[in-house]
Amino acid sequence: MGRAFILSCEIWGTAFRVSEIIRDISAKVDEENFKISQFSDSIESICIVVNCHPDENLIRGWGKPRKYISYQKKYADIRLPIPYVEFVSSDYNHQYLMVVKNIVDSIRVIGEKCKKSKKAVFDSEGLIKTFLSKLEISYDSIGDVIGVIPDEKYRELMSEY
Repeated sequence: MGRAFILSCEIWGTAFRVSEIIRDISAKVDEENFKISQFSDSIESICIVVNCHPDENLIRGWGKPRKYISYQKKYADIRLPIPYVEFVSSDYNHQYLMVVKNIVDSIRVIGEKCKKSKKAVFDSEGLIKTFLSKLEISYDSIGDVIGVIPDEKYRELMSEY
């Protein structure tokens, strides 16, 4: 089996800092050796891809949200769009927190989908707690940060075009 925890991004050029932040986060959590087995015996591998594209590219189909879990193959592939305009217009510290919040929200999606399907047990809150502690970031510091375009807003954007 490959790595258990994979972080990546799909970005528009002007959102290049997402890539830099992902590299920093990956190093801090020791992505190569980060284990998730203590949080689930049903999910062995997680891939989280932070998407950051302008609305017009989202409308064209770039950076679509993906919330996929293969219970048979025991992996999750989560790709959630981060608000582009807010990201590129923010300072580095806020951008960093936006990416962290995107990853946290992605982990929660896995927990919610597993709970709803009853096909897997996944302690998303335990994983989030461990993830944030490795980054030395508190829940409170990301509480009001928006790291993902809400599903309703995404659907509204797509229905306009």
